[in-house]
Amino acid sequence: MRILIYDNNKQDLEKFCNMINLYPIEIIVDKASDYNDIIYFISQHTYDKVFIDYNDDIGKKLVTEIVEKNPKQKIFLLSDSYDCPLERNCDLCKDKFKKNIIIKPLSQNQLTKILSRKFTCENEFLSEKEFKLKKIKKKVQIEYPYLKFEYCKDRDSFLSDNIPTSALVFVTDLLNKHNIAFHVTHKNQIVIQ
Repeated sequence: MRILIYDNNKQDLEKFCNMINLYPIEIIVDKASDYNDIIYFISQHTYDKVFIDYNDDIGKKLVTEIVEKNPKQKIFLLSDSYDCPLERNCDLCKDKFKKNIIIKPLSQNQLTKILSRKFTCENEFLSEKEFKLKKIKKKVQIEYPYLKFEYCKDRDSFLSDNIPTSALVFVTDLLNKHNIAFHVTHKNQIVIQ
């Protein structure tokens, strides 16, 4: 398997490569942190999967160029923002293109699903609020992996058993940062408003 990774943040690029190195299979990884490198790699090789940091203009330009060169290229867009290359047309994207959005941060579990071809776009049919809540949940799971922490869409709340104060503060800070209104119940459940 051969993959290409573009991220202008060299630390994120190294974290990604370290996650890939954990797999006991041969994976050739080409990594690029600037536009010219990725254009060179695309012109020289065929890739099973391409990962693009989609948070800057270079990432968006690269996606356009890669699709023009090879419309069938499997592309995974690593994104921090509620942005989509097809203006939220999920049905068209699934039928015609092979793009999937991964809400940052990428976890080892997600990477396993991607490599085993069992991953679907995380942005599919999400509202902006749902996108932000999913991003918050992923950050909480990385910071507090032992914590059972679920977003209940029906009740529009985060549910957790015996959430420690530090985790509660962490989550409420993230909610404030993303301008999501909430209140905390006497049982430390976070209800989204």
